[in-house]
Amino acid sequence: MMYIMCPDGAMRIVVATTLLPHEHPDLVVAATQKFFPDWHPEEIPTRNKFPSQSTPIRMISDVMSLNEIIENCRKHRILDTALDAMTMNSDGNTTHFSLSRQAASVGRCSFVLEDPPVGGSIDVTVTRENLDHYLTELTYHPGREEFPRYPNDDASMNDDGSSSVWISKRKK
Repeated sequence: MMYIMCPDGAMRIVVATTLLPHEHPDLVVAATQKFFPDWHPEEIPTRNKFPSQSTPIRMISDVMSLNEIIENCRKHRILDTALDAMTMNSDGNTTHFSLSRQAASVGRCSFVLEDPPVGGSIDVTVTRENLDHYLTELTYHPGREEFPRYPNDDASMNDDGSSSVWISKRKK
């Protein structure tokens, strides 16, 4: 168990993914490490010959930060989506969210809101005091000066990922 000391408390980030019998372990690890370079599960199995009678294996490791995810979201201008997806299951001190492992393999951050996607998911659990405030600050961008956002506000996306409101500066 690893806790990261922050100026205002400790934080723990646990990242897990499930390796299915038909998947190549090295590719699964590489996809997960695109967003969590310090993710090193204790056991990485060798590749099985197909067909395999093995069972799915859950690979888990603590990581130090969410920086790669946030930078990817910043680059692709989806920080508000990131805030909504990361806080959708938050109790204020702990949250969990999932990312598409297939999208991660090509360097794209795609949040999974419903059923596990083809290609698997990367499951993230974050524990920290005042977590919602921390994630709001972490996903800050200048557009929030005009349109402030916070977890579970009226502008949060719906549970299925659809937009609850649409704000556009375009003149009609």
